[in-house]
Amino acid sequence: MISMVQAGGFRVSLQGVRQAAMAHTSAHVRDASVAFFNPGGIAFIPSKLSISSGGFLVGTKVNYQNLQTHYKASTDNPISTPMTFNVAYKATNQISVALSITTPFGSTVNWGRDWAGKDLINKIELQAFYIQPTVAYRFNNWISVGAGVIYATGNVNLQKSLTPVNGHMKLEDKNASGNGFNVGVYLRPTDKLDISVAYRSKVDMKAKKGKAEFDIPSSLVGKSPFLTSTDQFSATLPLASEFTLGLTYRVLPKLSISADWNVSGWNRYENLTFNFKKNQVGNLENDPTVSMAPKKFKNSNTFRIGGEYLATKDLAVRLGYYYDQSPVRSNYWSPETPSTNNNAVTGGVGYSFYNKKLMVDLSGIYYVGKSRKFNNEFYNFSGEANLSSFIVGLGLTWNPF
Repeated sequence: MISMVQAGGFRVSLQGVRQAAMAHTSAHVRDASVAFFNPGGIAFIPSKLSISSGGFLVGTKVNYQNLQTHYKASTDNPISTPMTFNVAYKATNQISVALSITTPFGSTVNWGRDWAGKDLINKIELQAFYIQPTVAYRFNNWISVGAGVIYATGNVNLQKSLTPVNGHMKLEDKNASGNGFNVGVYLRPTDKLDISVAYRSKVDMKAKKGKAEFDIPSSLVGKSPFLTSTDQFSATLPLASEFTLGLTYRVLPKLSISADWNVSGWNRYENLTFNFKKNQVGNLENDPTVSMAPKKFKNSNTFRIGGEYLATKDLAVRLGYYYDQSPVRSNYWSPETPSTNNNAVTGGVGYSFYNKKLMVDLSGIYYVGKSRKFNNEFYNFSGEANLSSFIVGLGLTWNPF
């Protein structure tokens, strides 16, 4: 599963190891990983065939404190392993194609069953795989356009306590899916400047036949609201759209600077609604089988800057920084999405073999969330929260010809 640490909400910005070392900036066309960031960029890859893959280890911790009672709790999240795989092929001088498989959305947050907010959440696991076939057309030496379709598949596992009945609820679906698209324009107006403009659409992840399990005293089963101990549910989780403007400028032959402005369209996440088939465990008066919680996310911005310096012809050193706004409003903050405004410092190295046909990349990110006070009146839950994370990544790229 993926830890909730990047780009607000449950967006996970780890789609390229080299890019991650440079603050996850996007205007790079060294290899096939550009297919995720900008489909138009694959036409500028300096090889006919390019294969790029990478994996990350992510450790995240969230701390909570009740400011009145001074009660404290922390998450016990497992180490998570987001991944990325991309392959691109230049079919003609003008047309390039690619396939990208990534995990851009997800979270794993484990508060346990004995903390103060156990009736809100014990544990939540979300994961979405994006499978993106892409095609690009290069008009000339300085501009290309590209487009692709997104097929998303994923799973959800949400657990919380039912203290009034001395019980526990688990909601799980392993077959959620959705669709979207991505488009991009990639420009190289001079030998020193790359410009990337890309848009990735929203995706609605739909769980149609999820399984709901209720661990409650047997004397309550068969009576309203628990007509059965095993039920079905449906739900839709909106994944944000993204607009990204990226620049890379080669200041010196050995030094390049990159910057990104990213806007995530989270404002469409108004409510989280679960529709149960039988059990009347919802909160709507006119339909007790429906549970709805307001989220009221807002659009968020991320600002990134990174650089790469060629210490030798084969060794690259990279550094970066980015500021990541939270899309979660303080009066709707929830422990299932413990989002904060964040600062991240990034770095890494890369080494090339066999005349730059084989490349190995390492990256590291230290991610700190600014403490925030909140008061969610809907849940009657308030306090202060902060988070921190450390991420390491390893990537391999092969540009054989």
